[in-house]
Amino acid sequence: MTNKIKKAKELYQQYKFDEAQELFEQILSEKPDNPEVLVFLAKIHAKTQNYGVALNCYNQVLQFDASNSEALTGIKLIKNILQLSNNFYYENPYTDDELYDFDRD
Repeated sequence: MTNKIKKAKELYQQYKFDEAQELFEQILSEKPDNPEVLVFLAKIHAKTQNYGVALNCYNQVLQFDASNSEALTGIKLIKNILQLSNNFYYENPYTDDELYDFDRD
């Protein structure tokens, strides 16, 4: 198990997220209550902008350890990212129609 986790972490550090995710999920199927693996899965999902899945992984970590700093920080980070993207969307004064040159009479 430890060798698999080490290999998955190496893949993560090499930005091979698909391969790392596959290995982490395999480890998780063998031992579903591994907070370290769940944190790495959450990080992978956050980096690939799958924020809902990332939040679910972080919340699973908090079920095992309510004070896990990586999970708490990850949740705050994702909420900030989503808030910023939401604010940008609603504060953008341009609409798609204004990007095109239409003949207007």
